[in-house]
Amino acid sequence: MSTSDTAPASSNRRIDADTRFEAIDFVNRVNFLFDQWQAEELLAAFSDDVIVDHPLGRSVGKEELARFLKAYEPITHGVRRHNCNHVIDAGPGEDIIVTYYILLIRIAPSSQAGKLKTAPMEIMEYDAHLPKLISYAMVTDRLTRITGGDWRVRHKRVQNVSEDKEFHF
Repeated sequence: MSTSDTAPASSNRRIDADTRFEAIDFVNRVNFLFDQWQAEELLAAFSDDVIVDHPLGRSVGKEELARFLKAYEPITHGVRRHNCNHVIDAGPGEDIIVTYYILLIRIAPSSQAGKLKTAPMEIMEYDAHLPKLISYAMVTDRLTRITGGDWRVRHKRVQNVSEDKEFHF
């Protein structure tokens, strides 16, 4: 599978409203798994033959993705993801392509992010200028349906990344 597998297919296949809704809901739920760091559920959201192209590295298959996610976890603490401007296109075969912008917002210093779970109803105040937009990227997800009708990410491509290094970690 090449990186062109995340490009919309030159097909006249129309994506119905229910499928569009399901696809947007799915990619947003995957980002909640990142925010809450639910590693097992996160890994389950990807197909067995997944490819992830990310500025921090390429992963092919679930084993490589699991190693990538383990290394990626520390920079997720205290960060929330916000997806916007979803565009849904027909992909190869019956797959669909979801392209969207993702904004990463630091809401707590990494070292204090645990308190977000232990005191969720408490208003957090920090000396740093938080919350703060720390990263922008364009994401393209190729989604495939598995038996039973659920979606899985077959190919994720994160590109056009712009970061505020001072507040990212």
